[in-house]
Amino acid sequence: MDGAIVINGYLNGSSFTEPAEMLIASAAKAGVGMRTFLNNDLTVPIGDAEAFSRILGDTDFVIFWDKDVPLAKNLEVCDIPVFNCSECIRLCDDKVLTHLTLADWNIPSIRTVASPMSFGMNYEDQADRILNQFGFPFVSKDRVGSFGQQVRLVRDMGDLRKELSSSVPKIFQEYIECGGEDIRVEVVGGRVVAAVKRKAPEGDFRSNASNGGVMKAYSPTEEEKSLAIEAANAVEADFCGVDIISSEGGPKVCEINSNAHITNLRNATGIDVSERILQHVINYLS
Repeated sequence: MDGAIVINGYLNGSSFTEPAEMLIASAAKAGVGMRTFLNNDLTVPIGDAEAFSRILGDTDFVIFWDKDVPLAKNLEVCDIPVFNCSECIRLCDDKVLTHLTLADWNIPSIRTVASPMSFGMNYEDQADRILNQFGFPFVSKDRVGSFGQQVRLVRDMGDLRKELSSSVPKIFQEYIECGGEDIRVEVVGGRVVAAVKRKAPEGDFRSNASNGGVMKAYSPTEEEKSLAIEAANAVEADFCGVDIISSEGGPKVCEINSNAHITNLRNATGIDVSERILQHVINYLS
């Protein structure tokens, strides 16, 4: 069996290359051939399976460690098994679609309002409507983003006006006071395989490790495990990291990551999730 890993050709740094290196090492242990390809090296006509074959060779599957949804879909159109599937990537990458899917499945999540489609205009006319939903403070997130870099706390009218002066599609969410902590639960093949608790750095509310957050191994409750598995199933994920936040009403899903950073997870827990991912793919195709 031979596989391929797709990563983004326009993003540099260990955050993007290390997962591929881990998967290649795990594949070697399992006797599976595995090579890394950049998404910009796979620009072929839509539906042209022969063009993919010339580049990928005899590839039995692709592990897609990127968010290039059209490319993932094109691989599927050409009958190449893709993990995660393009629909999973699409639902996880767009935070509006994530929370719509969670609501459709009746999965507890954070109260969320989506910005209207504005065709490039700002949202200043929405100030009263949004403020009436939450009151200060609340959270603003760009619909598409990673590593917590597009997440901001809206504390007053000045912050709100700044958020609404942009035409970037956003979601606005209730701010839940949780001491700057959340948990990330890694689900592979419908099972919880690892989890960490994340603590935000002093003066920040974002717990992402890339922003200085601290991660440590965590044993999730049965309720948290069940919630993470339900969330993974809702977005059709073969593997994902589910971020869960504690609230007075119980645990709630904050985000679902279709290609969560498994290096940080290994460093905190000692668990190499790449081995679980690869074994799941082998079992699925066998």
